[in-house]
Amino acid sequence: MAINADNHAKKQKFSSQAAYQHWVADGLLLLITIIWGTTFVIVKGILPRVDPIVLIGMRFLVASLAVTLVLARQILRADGKAVKAGIVIGLILFTGYIFQTVALEYTTASKCGFITGLSVVLVPILSAFLLKKSPGIPSLIGVGFATLGLALLSLDFTEATLFQMGDLLSLLGAVAFGFHILAVAKFAPLYDVRILVVMQLWTVAVAAFAMVGLRVFALGQTILFSPGNKELIGIGFLGIFATALTLFVQNIAQKFTSPTHVAIIFATEPVFAGIFGWWILGETLTRTQMVGAVLIIAGILVAEVIG
Repeated sequence: MAINADNHAKKQKFSSQAAYQHWVADGLLLLITIIWGTTFVIVKGILPRVDPIVLIGMRFLVASLAVTLVLARQILRADGKAVKAGIVIGLILFTGYIFQTVALEYTTASKCGFITGLSVVLVPILSAFLLKKSPGIPSLIGVGFATLGLALLSLDFTEATLFQMGDLLSLLGAVAFGFHILAVAKFAPLYDVRILVVMQLWTVAVAAFAMVGLRVFALGQTILFSPGNKELIGIGFLGIFATALTLFVQNIAQKFTSPTHVAIIFATEPVFAGIFGWWILGETLTRTQMVGAVLIIAGILVAEVIG
């Protein structure tokens, strides 16, 4: 009886520790989503003077250099399998950024934002097929609330909603971001997170500048790049805090929570973007958008508290 009681106590302790790690992980993911919410204001101020693809390259180059300086010793001892996994995840992340950026040339920001946010729906579906992890009922309810909230928050119901080329590109971006969440969930528990992050950062930076080189030397395009001090400071913030730091936190936190929870938490990004837009740029939210924000938060609470 004493042995059974001891085993029961150990199981309870393990369960409590796992629950605590889960809550901490989700809290950290919410924190980085708040940071990402600030980037809409920053990027909006940079784009008039810097080409979007160049901005992606600069952002990830700054992040790559910062992380490489800190982790030089670990990088020299990197496991080859971790390096390959990081490159694969980085290419998926780069694909998402490119589709999202190019889509904005063909569709409105509101439609692109909503369709990209559909990764909230795609992640549990992809997770069930690829990782054999079926989401629970509370998570599915949370996904439903978050999806409806994204629609109300992001869509302009006064405009035509025909599915056009920009919408297709946005959907492909959403698929890529969904795959990125799943790829991190798959590889983060297996390899050194530090190496995974470094390789992701360098992969996106190199791929972005390779695309810029293709546009300049093969297509003969002129690339906009005339940043001032304010824009350079913004790029530094995007690289160090909104990219390197947040990617580290995401890769670590996903060891202790599910891909579906990650997707639901990331659905709050437009909410925080709207808050910072109101605070810094004086933008306002309509009543419909406010309802959408509330639904997204409700979706998180359902998934977290009940799930």
